[in-house]
Amino acid sequence: MTLTLKQLSGNTYYIPGPVNIGVVINADVCLVIDTGLDKKSGKQILRCLQQAGLQVKAIINTHSHADHCGGNHPLRQAGAIICTSQLEKALIENTKLEPFYLFSAAPIEELESRFLMAPPSPVERVLDAGHCNLFGINLEILDLAGHSPGQIGVLTEDGVCFCGDAYVGETILQKYSMPYTADVSTALQTLQKLQQSDYKYYVPAHGQAVGSAVQIIAQNIAAYEQTLSQILSFINHEALPREEILARYITAHGRRFDAIQYVLYLSTITACLSHLHKTKQAAYSFANGRMLWYANK
Repeated sequence: MTLTLKQLSGNTYYIPGPVNIGVVINADVCLVIDTGLDKKSGKQILRCLQQAGLQVKAIINTHSHADHCGGNHPLRQAGAIICTSQLEKALIENTKLEPFYLFSAAPIEELESRFLMAPPSPVERVLDAGHCNLFGINLEILDLAGHSPGQIGVLTEDGVCFCGDAYVGETILQKYSMPYTADVSTALQTLQKLQQSDYKYYVPAHGQAVGSAVQIIAQNIAAYEQTLSQILSFINHEALPREEILARYITAHGRRFDAIQYVLYLSTITACLSHLHKTKQAAYSFANGRMLWYANK
């Protein structure tokens, strides 16, 4: 597969693909934003940049999910330092934590796959929200938490915002109804913040680079609201454990799943229940050894 480096504005480029890779250039050096799923992805990115005469000096991982940091090693071996937020640093350096927390214990072997567990990477620089300079490249680091606990976005001087998985494109939204989310309350705040922004381009990791993201962000917010409403409909007349809520959600949407998809859906449903509890729309009780959720009336 041949990757293509496409200019967005000024010194800001990206490499379109299953995971869009951001590239910001300063003379003959550059930094990349995310690295794809695996070593193969990293090698392809490196080859693309070398063919353009660029030396990679830094990687910014928007978050720790495997499809965003799995390609770190080839670029690091070429001399790039790895940068991310404080929270995501812990997970990127200890990638077994992701299947561990998704399973709530030592994971079954099916969850220890490259789709959930990238090779661990040492993070050399922690990025806080606000201005930063990396190898002469000025950036604004954005707090885009929600999809993951410490997800960050990157705003370049050219007005291009790399959004990580803060929102997803229409194709992904139609396929999954609602994307994986660790913290629904925070994710909604992040979406509202992005919706009110006015950048030149918005580049999600999964989806099209666009000049205005208002419509697609509205669709993402609607997907959250529809899922929350559906969960409330399940628990409006009877108290249910979260596994039963998930079963009804999966059945209603005709989803097929394996172990990985199941724990991702379960985690997202749990994040929805947490949001409904936080906003006083749902509560829980205990009966017959089970934690049961019901809608507040």
